[in-house]
Amino acid sequence: FDLDDTLYSEFDFVQSGFRAVAGYLEERFLFNKAWIFEKLIEIANKNGRGKVFDTLLEELGLYSQERVKLLVHLYRSHIPRIQLDGGVMTTLRSLRQRNIQLGLVTDGMASIQKNKVEALGLDKFLDLIIYTQQLGADCGKPSPIPFQVALDVLQCKPLEAVYIGDDVAKDFQSPNAMGMLTIQVKKKFQRRYISRENRNTSLAHYTVEHIEEILPIIFQQTQSHKSSEMVNA
Repeated sequence: FDLDDTLYSEFDFVQSGFRAVAGYLEERFLFNKAWIFEKLIEIANKNGRGKVFDTLLEELGLYSQERVKLLVHLYRSHIPRIQLDGGVMTTLRSLRQRNIQLGLVTDGMASIQKNKVEALGLDKFLDLIIYTQQLGADCGKPSPIPFQVALDVLQCKPLEAVYIGDDVAKDFQSPNAMGMLTIQVKKKFQRRYISRENRNTSLAHYTVEHIEEILPIIFQQTQSHKSSEMVNA
């Protein structure tokens, strides 16, 4: 599995981080926490998240590079209050009952992703977690390296594996090329762009709107492999 926007909503993490920052600014400078939170959401919606803390501090008359770095640190290191999307835990348990190994391949700063995984309770539920940053700066998706590492650790052939993600810009290109089955969990808010030349290689084999819909696809894949093994034997 991918993590962000596949198993939970990344916007929930953003809001959780903004609340942590707002709480600090209320305690340190006596600003109203709810007002700061709404201000951060407003700035992010208008300008994106890249300079959200710079803009906020400028508007509050508190800007300095040190304070920006402090707010970034608070955002990145806070213990997030997030939860799995509906149906995710039921889906994972259904796969477990079929003795299917479960893994995660996720981009982003490893420390942040680890906090998310722990907050979601996934760290005790998965057989393997690959934080691509820990493999090297050039190992983020769509690099094939994290997928190959995952397959090697799980002792699994590409044709026996399925990757479930959300982002056509980077999630499926390498698994497709390696021979894995790919499934996109397509949320209503998603607007992903892929170039025309990459369209055929970047799209998932299947697209679902709800995570539970992956189960019949995976179970059919599993049964096909078992039947093939019996024929080969």
